Amino acid sequence: MTSISMSGAATDTQPLLPGSQRELGELYAAHHGWLTHWLQGRLRCPQDAADLSQDTFLRLILGEQSLEALRDPRAYLMVIASRLMINRHHRKQVEEEALRQVAILVETRDDRGPAEIAAAHNLLVTVLRLLVDELPEKPRRAFLMARLEGLTYRQIARRLSVSESSVKQYLAKAFAHCHARLYDSLADPCPS
Repeated sequence: MTSISMSGAATDTQPLLPGSQRELGELYAAHHGWLTHWLQGRLRCPQDAADLSQDTFLRLILGEQSLEALRDPRAYLMVIASRLMINRHHRKQVEEEALRQVAILVETRDDRGPAEIAAAHNLLVTVLRLLVDELPEKPRRAFLMARLEGLTYRQIARRLSVSESSVKQYLAKAFAHCHARLYDSLADPCPS
């Protein structure tokens, strides 16, 4: 099984053994409420705090750290949660800047110079890369083959060894994901 370590690097891990599952359940029961409350104090949003709390435990499950070796579980959970908050903050900044640039591009198409247009384009490309990196493997590969290589559904289907209808579904999923990630920030129920 491949997972992401706290540093963000892919690692090979084994599924939790039955004893480890019990330990994880005990750790979750003992610290989930506290962690969610701690995150809510920093994020000022119960929904985001709940999401990041779950993501923190998911990282713990997928990480390399043995549960028995945790001397101070709260400190370890705080480190994971803090890294997730930093990543979330950076992603949100990039998304907001991309939305501002898109709005500026739409409003002032004729007033911008080539350097400003190129900078806005580069920013949008960066945002799309971030969004595409969040997709599962096959939708991501299909999206990149369609958009970067200009391949047809049939060509993509051959390369991925799937049907053309699967390719259509992958691309629909990729577009829906990118749209949701870019535009859901406009309707964010919790202010940043």
